[in-house]
Amino acid sequence: MAQTNSFVIENDSGLAVRTRINEVLAALQSSNAGPTAPTDTRPGMLWFDTSASPPVLKIRDAQDSAWQEFLDGGTY
Repeated sequence: MAQTNSFVIENDSGLAVRTRINEVLAALQSSNAGPTAPTDTRPGMLWFDTSASPPVLKIRDAQDSAWQEFLDGGTY
């Protein structure tokens, strides 16, 4: 699982930019899974909160002001 605090990729050397792109893609692939919320948020963004037991899928609200519990990791 991966998470990034920012999806901004600054100008840098080729290797540093490629590394940053890979970090961002890994975070997207895992829906920003981690124990703390990403700090660079957007409306509708997903975050798989692994600090809870069971983990909880959360979605950023339309105003980009809060995380809303979307689905917990319980048995259905």
